[in-house]
Amino acid sequence: MSRVVVTSSIALGAVVLAFASCANTEVASPEQEDASSSVGAVDAGGDTDAAPEAAACDVGDPGCVSTVVRCEDAAWCPVAAPVDPRCTLTAVWGTGKDDVLAVGSGGTILRWDGKTWTLLPAPENVKNTFFAIWGSGPDDVWLGSGTSVLFHASARTQGRPDFKLVENLTGDPFNSAAIYAIWGSGRGDVRIGGGIYAFDTPEGWGWGNQFVRGAPDDPWAKVEGAAIVSSIWGTAANDVWVAADNSAVEPWQKGMILHGTGADPTSLVWTAVDSQAAVPLTAIWGSSADDVWAVGESGTIRHLGAGAVRWEIVPSPTTAHLRRLWGTGPKDIWAVGDRGTILHYDGTAWKPSLAALPLGEKPKLYGVWGSSAGDVWIVGDGIVLRSTGKTVVGGGS
Repeated sequence: MSRVVVTSSIALGAVVLAFASCANTEVASPEQEDASSSVGAVDAGGDTDAAPEAAACDVGDPGCVSTVVRCEDAAWCPVAAPVDPRCTLTAVWGTGKDDVLAVGSGGTILRWDGKTWTLLPAPENVKNTFFAIWGSGPDDVWLGSGTSVLFHASARTQGRPDFKLVENLTGDPFNSAAIYAIWGSGRGDVRIGGGIYAFDTPEGWGWGNQFVRGAPDDPWAKVEGAAIVSSIWGTAANDVWVAADNSAVEPWQKGMILHGTGADPTSLVWTAVDSQAAVPLTAIWGSSADDVWAVGESGTIRHLGAGAVRWEIVPSPTTAHLRRLWGTGPKDIWAVGDRGTILHYDGTAWKPSLAALPLGEKPKLYGVWGSSAGDVWIVGDGIVLRSTGKTVVGGGS
């Protein structure tokens, strides 16, 4: 099965965009919407004849599901969503248990209202892959694909975010970059990171990889940097961590982690902290300034505790690429990634968590977010998973 997903590549700041649609963006009638958005667990064991990839899976292949686990025996269960199975959902975020947004390729935006997932019309009818979504609340939501495809919702229409296109952050439509990360400490402070772009400085042309705004009406400030930013997290506007890949400049700096501090959030001083990682790190998250985690390719897990001068190498139960992190506290953290990998940290060790995945090739999982410890969502290749409330170890690869 071919999958519609675009991983933006940068060529002089240009973003490769997704033009193929993976979702039906027509507004459905109430009857159609009810039929396509029904809630409840998807029968993971459904029509095995309709799963051509399942036949290609060998028993024991860690990348395939050859025996279906029932939802009642798993920690995660698929939930029906009106999205083409070829679509990749890249990120999930919400304001509460009755307001969750999942985004992905082909301009896909899904909203959970506490009962059903509904497909929302793409703003401006764009078909780009959305890589990042973040907000400080229901009336302050940011959605990004690239510097020329950034949307902000400051209001709602019938409960749905009313996304409006933001002016190109670079100021030049021919000088664009992908957006992979959006984070803020509140409504005023928003930081955006991703691919590199060129901009004019007093010393001549420079390279940037972030934009930051200190207040709602402030202009966007450009942040110098030549590393591709994959994730941003912080405790405050002036205490920010960034995971980035600087291998285009220094081949040995694939797993770069930067710490930004300073009085002015628009001009932080950035310090590289040794990650002890030779592979790209794709996500960073923490429960506090003294408890910060990073994950990345080949199952890499790193931790930075109080007073540490470099990141600690943490044993990992997987070799699969890990792509996203989220948690409720120091003893409840989730990481997701390739081959259907879901890991949980309980304050002592990382352990695989079992999901009731359908037959066939295991999906790549790209996003995780929850409204509480007992209500967590995961999204990925044509799939939406929800926590069942059970603790079931297994399913690692």
